[in-house]
Amino acid sequence: MSHASLAQALRTAQQDSLIRFASMCLFKIVPLIEARSGHRLDERVTEPLRALEVEQESLAEVLEPLRENVERPLVESFHEELGEVFSMAEEMVLRAFVNDFRVGEWARWCSSLILDIHQEVDALLYPREDQATIFYPAPEQPELTPMEALELRDQVTTLELLRRGAGDDQLRALNESGYSRVTAVLSRVHALSENL
Repeated sequence: MSHASLAQALRTAQQDSLIRFASMCLFKIVPLIEARSGHRLDERVTEPLRALEVEQESLAEVLEPLRENVERPLVESFHEELGEVFSMAEEMVLRAFVNDFRVGEWARWCSSLILDIHQEVDALLYPREDQATIFYPAPEQPELTPMEALELRDQVTTLELLRRGAGDDQLRALNESGYSRVTAVLSRVHALSENL
């Protein structure tokens, strides 16, 4: 698994596959969006993302409530150290509303940003001895962080399953796994920040 293989898979993916792929990226950031605003998203938004039932025609129905949520004021319990993580999650949503929106370009941004989110979380969970955080935008870092490696593996596997047009059960399992991973690390980061 490498950034090169991911980039190649994204370049050759069909538009319907890219929409499903991007919706999986969005599902992973639902916990971040809800934590930032303190407002739970309606199941009419989260269920299509969970079940991978988002299509070109229904994309706006999912994206608009996500945008409304990320534009809410910050919750009072907001942890400043998560600011960059939340900003990247917001950008994933807001980039879908640019004037020259293209599914392929947006899916690539979602891919890159969710990888960056995983790298940033690793930096928060496992800081260097001098406490300095080194952040390299994907795919510029010299080596993958542990969480980022998991996410890269999942993305490449997802695109391969979508290319073959099979494996819905596997795709949904990957979707749930990615969501659970972000939920778990978000809880760990909160716990660490409260103990500082």
